[in-house]
Amino acid sequence: MDSETYRKMAPEVFHWNTVRLALQAAEEGVYCWEIDTGNIHYTERCLQMMGLPKQQLAPNIFTQPELTVHEEDRAFFRHGVQSYLEGHTQTPMRLEIRLLNQTSKAWKWVRVNGLLKYDENFRPQMLVGVWVDITRRKTADFKARGEQELFRTLIEHIPNNIYFKNRESRFVLANTATAKKLGVPTPSDLIGKTDAYFFDKAMSAVSRAEEQEIMTTGKALTSRVHHETWKDRPDTWTQITKFPWYDGAGRLKGTVGISSDVTPLVEAERKVRRAADMLDKRNQALEKEIDLAREIQLSLLPYSIPSHSWEDGEGAIHTARFHHLFTPSEGVAGDCFEVFRVGNTGIGVLICDVMGHGVRAALIASMLRGLMEQLSVQADSPSLFLSSLNRQLTRILLRANVTMFASALYIYLDLKTGTLTMANAGHPLPIVLLPDGKVETPSFPRSTALGLMENSAYADIEYALPPGGKILLYTDGLTEAANPAGEELGAGRVRSFLEERRPGTVKDMVLSLFRYTGKFTGCRDLADDICLLGMEYNVSPRPGE
Repeated sequence: MDSETYRKMAPEVFHWNTVRLALQAAEEGVYCWEIDTGNIHYTERCLQMMGLPKQQLAPNIFTQPELTVHEEDRAFFRHGVQSYLEGHTQTPMRLEIRLLNQTSKAWKWVRVNGLLKYDENFRPQMLVGVWVDITRRKTADFKARGEQELFRTLIEHIPNNIYFKNRESRFVLANTATAKKLGVPTPSDLIGKTDAYFFDKAMSAVSRAEEQEIMTTGKALTSRVHHETWKDRPDTWTQITKFPWYDGAGRLKGTVGISSDVTPLVEAERKVRRAADMLDKRNQALEKEIDLAREIQLSLLPYSIPSHSWEDGEGAIHTARFHHLFTPSEGVAGDCFEVFRVGNTGIGVLICDVMGHGVRAALIASMLRGLMEQLSVQADSPSLFLSSLNRQLTRILLRANVTMFASALYIYLDLKTGTLTMANAGHPLPIVLLPDGKVETPSFPRSTALGLMENSAYADIEYALPPGGKILLYTDGLTEAANPAGEELGAGRVRSFLEERRPGTVKDMVLSLFRYTGKFTGCRDLADDICLLGMEYNVSPRPGE
């Protein structure tokens, strides 16, 4: 539908140029369905969602939903539209459906908003509204629900008592083991209750005081043995760990507790060394279970990485563009990466690969990302940045009595000059694809992975990336991917492929390499996580010059 037709539709409501700019900014499509004639008009954004060119006649989703609407959503969609047309609701129509893109054959989640216009006899004459692409939100919602299910499965299969309390020390969530211990049929029977419902005044006062202290100081209470005095049963002993509970924005929500019944140990050998040793072993088991519970708090990698630009004083725009691909071999992975702005002209790029894979490696990866944010003031010096990151990680692993390590490569890009300053901590070497199609691999001095030695030192090297040049960072899951004969892909094949392919964009470089890897391995299940991160540097004149 052209702009002239759209202006004639509702000149008394809005100024077309203003609305057109607003719709372009919001990336929303507009439609108008003439109910009497059955004609429907779409703006270009609607056609893009359906994957149709402007000149092609598009189907009417209200009268022909079988052509565009997902079969699981059609009955709901028809019912919702009909209910609105019949006046069963006074609010504007809002329906969320999956819409088929005719070009890619992929399904997009679209919210169809609508408002009726009536004729002089108050009969529906025209339905006008907008389409909003909500695919990203829906994907995030599904992922969040999946994480909640993962968390519930986790705490239900841990034999210890696990529970969450709000700031008033009232239960808001608990596993079945906790419900059984407290003598209620199900975990939901605990919600809203405090310890005073089960224990005597002295015990409930001790528990409340502990939780108030934890919420005030932010410090965890670890492996404390409680003498539990109940209202209506014999005394028991329990070993308990409590720590603060924060939401994603860092706001305090309450406390988390993990406890285990140690009554037989305390009653039989409380004052002897053997009992102390057994309690210590129990403590170690609790700490491992805490690690598992914290896996649900893994931060999600970015859906996409925005470009970063800087304009010099001569009208040239220096731009860094990125594309990535992340494929875990299991549900969670030990690979991670970050891309972030450093000052006005710098870009920091970090890729890490934690030893092993699965939940333990993912926890270390999450810790590294948290430590990285604390060290952002050193982000313009790769060697100093990696040294500080290594020192912090080593201390944490030492306190936890855990032997783990992670390889890492950090790059600082100066957008003014295109100079890459890099430091390496035992990570696979990056691959540079020059504008003429040649491939280079910068050389680094030997270095130690993060987390092994607290005082490890790292060296900076500089590399001038010319405009149009690209650099590929990856984890060893790529080069160690094996074909059915057990032969690994290797860095040599990767370099040869890129030199022959000569990808024109950083996106093509990443995706074509991943497809090549799948072809090489025969699309077998991955033995290790794979993370690919590509960056391209360009200098272009400001538009209009």
